[in-house]
Amino acid sequence: MNSIFALLIMASLRMSLPLLFATTGGYFSERSGVAQIALESFLLVGAFTAACTAYFTHSIVLSFLAAGVISVLFAQIFCYLVLKLKANSVVIGTALNLLAIGIIPILSKSLFNSTGSTPALDFIALDSLHIWIPWIILVTTLIASWWLSEKSIWGLQMKFAGEKKLALESIGVSVIARQWQAISLCAFITALGGAVLSTYLSSAYSPLMSAGRGYMALAAIIFSGWNLPKALAVSLFFGFCDALQIQIQSQAWISDLIPTSFIQMLPYISTLIVLLIFKSKNQAPAELK
Repeated sequence: MNSIFALLIMASLRMSLPLLFATTGGYFSERSGVAQIALESFLLVGAFTAACTAYFTHSIVLSFLAAGVISVLFAQIFCYLVLKLKANSVVIGTALNLLAIGIIPILSKSLFNSTGSTPALDFIALDSLHIWIPWIILVTTLIASWWLSEKSIWGLQMKFAGEKKLALESIGVSVIARQWQAISLCAFITALGGAVLSTYLSSAYSPLMSAGRGYMALAAIIFSGWNLPKALAVSLFFGFCDALQIQIQSQAWISDLIPTSFIQMLPYISTLIVLLIFKSKNQAPAELK
């Protein structure tokens, strides 16, 4: 029993990795006053870019870096339309999610003559350091994000962009500049979660492998009242539910009683239950749009 519980905890941590990155990234955009529903697209772009980079370079570190950079470039579409042209962020975020879903198969066809999965990253199994790289990147990202958000002048200005933009403008700081930077940072960090999906939890990119994790990360941010430590804790809970449904599926007698499709719904059902039952007392950023 203890071994099963230990395996479940380890699996929960592994499954939480993409969510932790997406939640941290989404936090910056939301706190700067820009609703961020495009997290799913950043995950997908990051996952595909990381898989391609790892395949051609055999470098996990380069694959994470490339995922972040390409996702930032992709996010500039969102920044320009929302911040410059004043388009609705929810509509544009949804459009970016659909764009990522549509454009990745085209790129995959050009690179690998396949609109499905990318080629398997066989070299990963031979890389003993691979298992530690995502964790090192995660810890570094979380520490840097906490310092940037709570201890830096930039973090304070980013929060004022979401709370009291007139006060920020009164001292000569551009609200749009801070929001643009926050969205770009959001895309970079979230894409690292995508890289985890295709190079750590899997050994290739497969279509729609984000599986709604971007929306779950956004739910974690909202449920936690736009508080980063609490949002990360909620993400760990969602990761636990994801690992639990995998563990349940491995039990043949349960699978015989309950259809597999219902078991796979557990992480999404838990997300709905959390949002319905619990409600944070904290209000959304005043300028959130």
